[in-house]
Amino acid sequence: MILNYIYIFPLLGVFIILLYLFLKNRSSGPITEIPRGTIIYGDLVSEGKVLVSRKHYLSGKPDKVVKNGNRIIPFEYKSGVSYDTPKHTHVLQMGVYFIILADLYEDYSIEYGILQYSNTKFEVQNTQELRDEVLAKADILRKTQGIPIRNHNRPARCANCPYRNICRQRLI
Repeated sequence: MILNYIYIFPLLGVFIILLYLFLKNRSSGPITEIPRGTIIYGDLVSEGKVLVSRKHYLSGKPDKVVKNGNRIIPFEYKSGVSYDTPKHTHVLQMGVYFIILADLYEDYSIEYGILQYSNTKFEVQNTQELRDEVLAKADILRKTQGIPIRNHNRPARCANCPYRNICRQRLI
């Protein structure tokens, strides 16, 4: 009888630890599952084809796009670090997808997209403010031919910039 307890308690302890780890690593974002639907774009469906908006001169490759009824939902997966809130550059990237997909699927509604980090998922809303910001930044990039405008006065930052060899605004 005592021999049975010798095996039961360690197994129970392992079970409790595994349950704790499982619950700790579940998604903590507001989205708990991917909406059902037909995958209309993604690595296995589209063979890496770049989506293009000829109207706005934007292009991009979301990781997956799902069609659910009259809704289109883009997905972007980010490996590595998880965040408490989505990175703004990743939200802008989703905004680019909203614009492209709205041009390609005019008869469909694109209300939000899913931005997923390793342990966290976020629902990014397709707002007019986000689309306006994306288009404004795209316009700046076109005007500067993709070379960013310097927004600092620190020579050390210029020394580490990948554009330092072609930048007309560099400090060093």
